[in-house]
Amino acid sequence: MRYLCEADRIHIADRLREKATVRAIAAELGRSPSTISREILRNRHPGSGQYRPYAAQARADARRPRPKRRKISENPELRAAVQAMLDEKWSPEQVCHALRAQFPDRPEMHVVHETVYQALYVQGRGQLRRELAGALRSGRARRKPQK
Repeated sequence: MRYLCEADRIHIADRLREKATVRAIAAELGRSPSTISREILRNRHPGSGQYRPYAAQARADARRPRPKRRKISENPELRAAVQAMLDEKWSPEQVCHALRAQFPDRPEMHVVHETVYQALYVQGRGQLRRELAGALRSGRARRKPQK
């Protein structure tokens, strides 16, 4: 398991109240002591210094919003530039390199080719599926996964 869950955080708080060591808590949870130590330091109350598990969980949830906002859909200027290049039958890789060349000092206008593919294939449902096949030079309406 990669992330600490709410039950783990409550366990940490309970064991800290019992004066358990960071290494003991880490062993009980099957985690690295550095993970527990960072969690405690990151989520202490600034005034009292006490570890607060529910506030820690709320902050962790806020840091990982799902679904994530898509870069191309959020920026109208970027969307228009990408659309114009795709209309000219450019590949997503060519679009990526052209944007970096056109806007060298504007990182908000830079995307990787995977972002372009994701934007195309996420929106490709129903009527848009036929348009999608025309937007890519391969003419493929379904994506071949790259492993």
